[in-house]
Parts: sequence; structure tokens; C-alpha cells
Amino acid sequence: MAVSSGATKALISGAVAIAVCALVVGIAHWRAHDLVAGDVVWHAEVGSSVDETVVVRDRIYTYQDDVLTIRDLASGKMIAEDRLDGTWARVGDSGDVAVLGIARIAMYDRDGNQAWAKELDDLHMPIAITPDGQLDAIRCSESDKCVLVHFDSSGTVTSRTPRRALDLGSPAVIGTSTFDDGQLVQRVPTVPVDIDSKTHSAYQVRDGKRWGSPVGVMDEHTVAQVGDLLVGVSRKDGTCTFAAVRSGVPEWTTTTTCPDLGFPEVDVFADRIYLTNFADGAYDVVTSDLEGRRATAFRVDTGTTTDSDRQLLEPTPDAVVLTQTDRISAYSMTGKRLWTETLSRNSRDALDKSERLYPGIVVSGPVVDRFESGPSGLAGLAIGRKVPGYTHTFISSRTGEETSQLAAPYGSVPYGLDDSRVLVLGSDDMWLVSP
Repeated sequence: MAVSSGATKALISGAVAIAVCALVVGIAHWRAHDLVAGDVVWHAEVGSSVDETVVVRDRIYTYQDDVLTIRDLASGKMIAEDRLDGTWARVGDSGDVAVLGIARIAMYDRDGNQAWAKELDDLHMPIAITPDGQLDAIRCSESDKCVLVHFDSSGTVTSRTPRRALDLGSPAVIGTSTFDDGQLVQRVPTVPVDIDSKTHSAYQVRDGKRWGSPVGVMDEHTVAQVGDLLVGVSRKDGTCTFAAVRSGVPEWTTTTTCPDLGFPEVDVFADRIYLTNFADGAYDVVTSDLEGRRATAFRVDTGTTTDSDRQLLEPTPDAVVLTQTDRISAYSMTGKRLWTETLSRNSRDALDKSERLYPGIVVSGPVVDRFESGPSGLAGLAIGRKVPGYTHTFISSRTGEETSQLAAPYGSVPYGLDDSRVLVLGSDDMWLVSP
């Protein structure tokens, strides 16, 4: 039977359309795979929420619902998981972890092996863990009297030193600023700190006694502790002084002119300390590296804003990031603007899909997470493939470059690592994402 030229053209057009659709769907599947797994080093199903997590060296620590879990950072493989009767977990720089309840405390090494456990008469809150597993903890009574208790590596109490509660201000540590509320699991330094609010000074402590030289502070919270390095910040006649001692010995001092900071927030990273204060439509920032090479002070103006506008300045290891309603900007240690990204209303409201929203922004370590609902572009056309509802795009805080992406369920949060990898924590899953 002869086929008319019109029918031939129709058949060819149909075949072309089918081929194009197949190509689009194929590309969509490739894009969906790229979002779900393209930048993922590993993925682990964790079974319960792990939004409170600490990474120390090559270990991931979570403590949730009385379960302490330790994972290997490189592979995501579980090293230890134990159900422990407690309320909080505190992790030292060596990876040793103290789990405590109201009247019990137990120490574990970085592989989850129990070193010792003790029943106590009251809550003892760990404030320092030495590299060899010794522990300093604070016990306070309702009468505002406290005791600094030192446990050796076997759990034996070797000293009890009275302290006033006012002298026990918590220094900023890596991962916890002075304004952060207490978390279920967090990091603690290797040496405890004693703050004298009357003389505006802070000391390191060993065996319950003040150890070596003090550092000056503005008040009881302008202090940071990184490992065995204590840094205090004082201000006099318009000059801020950063002073550091290591294991009781003066290490360095550096200064910069600075404004009145009021009651500043203190953040610290492995190599840098920040003081920030918001006043009169601007953020004042005073910062120093932790080798004492140079201290600087600068101001970041937010422009004209209203109470409903989004604005938040957050330090990172090598830049400060200002998040506003419709843009993100980063600034150097001298206040120079490094980059700006204008945001669009690309995200969809969870309840009203017709409403368009600006993407969410979370800053963690050196990473900026820009997340928005709905799979990105062609990924939404991947027929038969379920793509998680939120796309996370990770951005370098220093350069503004997009480094990696991940599609993850609602509520997933980033934990930025110093090498720019990102640990993403979900309600039932955990991912390590690499640039």
C-alpha cells in the first residue's frame, strides 16, 4: 500500500517528537541523578533526627534520644552506637566524649569504648576535656555556689575548687558562640577557664587553680578558647586589644582601633576570632587571626530596612556574610565587599504552591547554603523518579562560587567543614557532599 507524502511527514514528525521527549526525559533523569547523588561522597540512613551534631577531626558525633552514635567522617560508617542514660554529650578536641545526666557521668574514647562511669550526687557539667581524657566539670547549687571538679583519666576526683557562679562565664568555642543556647551535643576545649568579673581578666585553670598569666576582657563573655589557646578581648580609649595565652604562657597580643561594641557576640573558628554588634542600621565587626598577626575593625551597613526585612551578619573562617531579604553579600577582614548575589523568588510556599518566596539561607563554617523548594529545572521532568523537594546549592563564603548541590527533604540542614565539604543532616538521613 502506498503511503502519502503527508502521512510520511506526520510519521516522521511523530518520531522526532517522541525522540525529543525521550531525550528530555533522559536529560531530566541525568539531572535528577546529579542532584541526588552527583556530589555525594556517601549517604547513610540514620533512623532519627541528627540535627545536633559535632565533627571533631575524623569523627561525627550525634546524641539523640539517649543514643550516642560515632561515625567515620571519610566513609560514613558507624563506629559505635550505644544507648546511654543521659541528657547531654560533650566532645573534647581529642575525640573523647563525656555523656552526662542529672546524677551520672561517663567517659568514652573516640571509638566509643567506655573509659569510666560514675554515679554522682548532682549535675556536673563538663567544660573541658584534656587530650589524655581528663575531665573538668562544674557543679552548682541553688545558693549560687559552684565547685570546679577535676576527674583524672580513670574517673578519680583529684580536686574540688569552690567558684562563684559569676566567675564561670562560658567562653566561645568552635561551633558555639557566646549567644548560642546549650545544645545536646557540643564541643569543649582542653583547658577550663576562670573569669574574674571584678578585675576584667580571664585565666586558664589546671588542677583547680589559676594557671599562668591572665588575659584582659571587656566583660565575662568576650573570651574564646580553642584547644589550649585562651583569647581575651579588652577595650580602652577606643582601642581593642586581643591577648592570648597558651597553657598559661603569654602567646601574643595585637590591637586595633574600634568603636564601642556594647554587648557583642563572640564567634571563634580554628584560625580566627570575631566580635560583632548590631546598632544604628549597621554591624560593627572586630576580628583577629589566632596567630596574632593582625587585628582589624570595620562596619557593614545594611542600608534602609524595615522590621519585616531579613538581615543577619554571620562570620565564617575567612569572610563575614550578610544575608538580607533579596541578596547575600560577603566581606573581607578589612570590610571590602567580596561578592554579592541577588536572590529571586524561585522557591514555592509549602502550603500555597502559587506563592513565590525568596530562598532560605543558612551559613555554616565556610559554606553558604541557598535552599529552595521544588527540584531544579529539568529534574522535575524525570518521569518515574522521586526527587526530594528541596534543592540545596552550596556556595563558598570567600569567593561566592557554587561548589556543589544536593536535593534533600524538607528540614535538612548543613554542617560546613573547614575543607568546604558539607555534612548534610536530615530527619532520617545524613550525606557528605564534596565540591
